[in-house]
Amino acid sequence: MNSGKFLNLLLKRLLPAIILVVIVAIVYVYLMQFVDHGLSWVTYLVIFLALIKTSYFTFFTFKQVNKSIKTCHSFGQLLWIFGLLVILIVFSYAADFTCLIASDRYSFQINGLNAINNFSYFDFLFETFYFSVVTFAAIGYGDIVPVTTPAKILVMMEIGQSFVLIVFGLSNINNIHTTIKNQ
Repeated sequence: MNSGKFLNLLLKRLLPAIILVVIVAIVYVYLMQFVDHGLSWVTYLVIFLALIKTSYFTFFTFKQVNKSIKTCHSFGQLLWIFGLLVILIVFSYAADFTCLIASDRYSFQINGLNAINNFSYFDFLFETFYFSVVTFAAIGYGDIVPVTTPAKILVMMEIGQSFVLIVFGLSNINNIHTTIKNQ
Protein backbone atom coordinates (compact mmCIF):
# COMPACT_ATOMS: atom_id res chain seq x y z
CA MET A 1 0.00 0.00 0.00
CA ASN A 2 1.47 3.36 -0.95
CA SER A 3 2.02 6.09 1.63
CA GLY A 4 -0.73 8.42 0.39
CA LYS A 5 -3.36 5.71 0.47
CA PHE A 6 -2.17 4.54 3.89
CA LEU A 7 -2.25 8.07 5.40
CA ASN A 8 -5.72 8.63 3.99
CA LEU A 9 -6.94 5.38 5.57
CA LEU A 10 -5.22 6.23 8.85
CA LEU A 11 -6.77 9.70 9.03
CA LYS A 12 -10.16 8.21 8.22
CA ARG A 13 -9.82 5.75 11.11
CA LEU A 14 -8.47 8.37 13.52
CA LEU A 15 -11.00 11.03 12.51
CA PRO A 16 -13.39 10.26 15.41
CA ALA A 17 -10.55 10.66 17.92
CA ILE A 18 -9.32 13.86 16.30
CA ILE A 19 -12.84 15.29 16.26
CA LEU A 20 -13.35 14.33 19.91
CA VAL A 21 -10.13 16.05 21.01
CA VAL A 22 -10.90 19.20 18.99
CA ILE A 23 -14.48 19.40 20.30
CA VAL A 24 -13.40 18.90 23.91
CA ALA A 25 -10.67 21.55 23.52
CA ILE A 26 -13.11 24.05 21.99
CA VAL A 27 -15.71 23.32 24.66
CA TYR A 28 -13.07 23.78 27.36
CA VAL A 29 -11.89 27.11 25.93
CA TYR A 30 -15.45 28.34 25.41
CA LEU A 31 -16.93 27.18 28.71
CA MET A 32 -14.01 28.33 30.83
CA GLN A 33 -14.83 31.91 29.88
CA PHE A 34 -18.26 31.69 31.50
CA VAL A 35 -17.84 29.22 34.34
CA ASP A 36 -17.23 30.42 37.86
CA HIS A 37 -13.91 28.70 38.44
CA GLY A 38 -14.36 28.78 42.18
CA LEU A 39 -17.07 26.13 42.01
CA SER A 40 -15.85 22.82 43.37
CA TRP A 41 -17.60 20.67 40.76
CA VAL A 42 -15.56 22.11 37.86
CA THR A 43 -12.44 20.12 38.78
CA TYR A 44 -14.48 16.93 38.97
CA LEU A 45 -16.04 17.69 35.58
CA VAL A 46 -12.54 17.99 34.10
CA ILE A 47 -11.54 14.65 35.67
CA PHE A 48 -14.75 13.00 34.46
CA LEU A 49 -14.29 14.23 30.88
CA ALA A 50 -10.62 13.18 30.95
CA LEU A 51 -11.65 9.72 32.13
CA ILE A 52 -14.12 9.41 29.25
CA LYS A 53 -11.43 10.58 26.80
CA THR A 54 -8.86 8.15 28.22
CA SER A 55 -11.32 5.26 27.98
CA TYR A 56 -12.18 6.28 24.42
CA PHE A 57 -8.51 6.38 23.42
CA THR A 58 -7.75 3.09 25.10
CA PHE A 59 -10.66 1.04 23.83
CA PHE A 60 -11.78 2.58 20.56
CA THR A 61 -8.86 4.48 19.07
CA PHE A 62 -6.28 1.77 19.72
CA LYS A 63 -8.65 -0.76 18.14
CA GLN A 64 -8.95 1.42 15.03
CA VAL A 65 -5.20 2.00 14.93
CA ASN A 66 -4.62 -1.75 15.23
CA LYS A 67 -6.70 -2.20 12.07
CA SER A 68 -4.55 0.42 10.32
CA ILE A 69 -1.36 -1.25 11.51
CA LYS A 70 -2.43 -4.52 9.89
CA THR A 71 -2.36 -2.74 6.53
CA CYS A 72 0.89 -0.99 7.41
CA HIS A 73 3.93 -2.29 5.55
CA SER A 74 6.73 0.01 6.61
CA PHE A 75 8.34 1.48 9.66
CA GLY A 76 7.65 4.99 8.32
CA GLN A 77 3.92 4.31 8.25
CA LEU A 78 4.11 3.03 11.82
CA LEU A 79 5.84 6.25 12.87
CA TRP A 80 2.98 8.27 11.35
CA ILE A 81 0.46 6.28 13.38
CA PHE A 82 2.23 6.76 16.68
CA GLY A 83 3.17 10.35 15.96
CA LEU A 84 -0.48 11.26 15.44
CA LEU A 85 -1.52 9.40 18.57
CA VAL A 86 1.15 11.05 20.72
CA ILE A 87 0.19 14.53 19.48
CA LEU A 88 -3.49 13.87 20.17
CA ILE A 89 -2.85 12.50 23.66
CA VAL A 90 -0.37 15.22 24.66
CA PHE A 91 -2.55 18.05 23.40
CA SER A 92 -5.69 16.65 25.00
CA TYR A 93 -4.02 16.31 28.41
CA ALA A 94 -2.54 19.81 28.07
CA ALA A 95 -6.11 21.09 27.61
CA ASP A 96 -7.20 19.11 30.69
CA PHE A 97 -4.35 20.49 32.78
CA THR A 98 -5.12 24.03 31.61
CA CYS A 99 -8.77 23.68 32.58
CA LEU A 100 -7.77 22.31 35.95
CA ILE A 101 -5.50 25.32 36.51
CA ALA A 102 -8.32 27.63 35.40
CA SER A 103 -10.57 26.13 38.06
CA ASP A 104 -7.87 25.96 40.76
CA ARG A 105 -4.67 27.94 40.15
CA TYR A 106 -2.92 25.97 42.85
CA SER A 107 -3.48 22.55 41.26
CA PHE A 108 0.11 22.61 40.11
CA GLN A 109 3.18 24.13 41.64
CA ILE A 110 5.06 25.87 38.86
CA ASN A 111 8.62 26.70 39.92
CA GLY A 112 10.56 29.51 38.31
CA LEU A 113 7.54 31.55 37.20
CA ASN A 114 7.29 34.79 39.12
CA ALA A 115 4.27 36.39 37.47
CA ILE A 116 1.96 33.36 37.55
CA ASN A 117 -1.03 35.50 38.53
CA ASN A 118 -0.66 37.52 35.32
CA PHE A 119 -0.73 34.46 33.09
CA SER A 120 -3.41 34.29 30.41
CA TYR A 121 -5.23 31.12 29.44
CA PHE A 122 -2.87 30.65 26.48
CA ASP A 123 0.22 31.10 28.70
CA PHE A 124 -1.07 28.28 30.86
CA LEU A 125 -1.85 26.24 27.74
CA PHE A 126 1.80 26.53 26.65
CA GLU A 127 3.08 25.62 30.12
CA THR A 128 0.70 22.67 30.39
CA PHE A 129 1.58 21.50 26.87
CA TYR A 130 5.22 21.49 27.95
CA PHE A 131 4.27 19.64 31.16
CA SER A 132 2.21 17.12 29.18
CA VAL A 133 5.13 16.39 26.85
CA VAL A 134 7.48 15.95 29.83
CA THR A 135 4.94 13.71 31.60
CA PHE A 136 4.22 11.64 28.50
CA ALA A 137 7.93 11.08 27.96
CA ALA A 138 8.33 10.12 31.64
CA ILE A 139 11.08 12.69 32.13
CA GLY A 140 9.69 14.67 35.07
CA TYR A 141 11.99 17.64 35.50
CA GLY A 142 10.15 18.75 38.64
CA ASP A 143 9.61 22.33 37.49
CA ILE A 144 5.85 21.72 37.33
CA VAL A 145 4.41 19.45 40.02
CA PRO A 146 0.80 18.34 40.59
CA VAL A 147 -0.30 19.36 44.07
CA THR A 148 -4.03 18.66 44.41
CA THR A 149 -5.65 15.24 44.18
CA PRO A 150 -7.48 15.99 40.88
CA ALA A 151 -4.19 17.14 39.33
CA LYS A 152 -2.44 13.98 40.50
CA ILE A 153 -5.26 11.84 39.09
CA LEU A 154 -4.97 13.55 35.71
CA VAL A 155 -1.20 13.07 35.66
CA MET A 156 -1.61 9.38 36.54
CA MET A 157 -4.12 9.00 33.69
CA GLU A 158 -1.64 10.50 31.21
CA ILE A 159 1.18 8.30 32.49
CA GLY A 160 -1.08 5.25 32.15
CA GLN A 161 -2.08 6.31 28.64
CA SER A 162 1.56 6.75 27.60
CA PHE A 163 2.45 3.34 29.07
CA VAL A 164 -0.38 1.67 27.15
CA LEU A 165 0.67 3.40 23.93
CA ILE A 166 4.31 2.37 24.36
CA VAL A 167 3.40 -1.28 25.06
CA PHE A 168 0.94 -1.19 22.15
CA GLY A 169 3.61 0.31 19.90
CA LEU A 170 6.33 -2.13 20.83
CA SER A 171 4.08 -5.11 20.25
CA ASN A 172 3.09 -3.80 16.83
CA ILE A 173 6.67 -3.04 15.77
CA ASN A 174 7.32 -6.75 16.16
CA ASN A 175 4.19 -7.57 14.10
CA ILE A 176 5.27 -5.29 11.26
CA HIS A 177 8.83 -6.62 11.35
CA THR A 178 7.43 -10.17 11.08
CA THR A 179 5.07 -9.19 8.24
CA ILE A 180 7.86 -7.51 6.24
CA LYS A 181 10.17 -10.46 6.85
CA ASN A 182 7.53 -12.93 5.56
CA GLN A 183 6.97 -11.00 2.32
